[in-house]
Amino acid sequence: MKTYLVEEMAGDTPVSHHTVTANTPWEAAAVGTRKEVQSRRDERLWVRVTDESSRAVYKYAFK
Repeated sequence: MKTYLVEEMAGDTPVSHHTVTANTPWEAAAVGTRKEVQSRRDERLWVRVTDESSRAVYKYAFK
């Protein structure tokens, strides 16, 4: 399992953040926000997930 930083975003501004341990960034986004997520297109409210070891960034939106 990896450690991820999960940030709920409003545009480019983080409005909350959580550190989550999960198998995938998708799981981390769902666990950290307690909501279902999907791939992000251009939503104003979205989720940024950063893998704390590789610094890879993943972007999701709420369903």
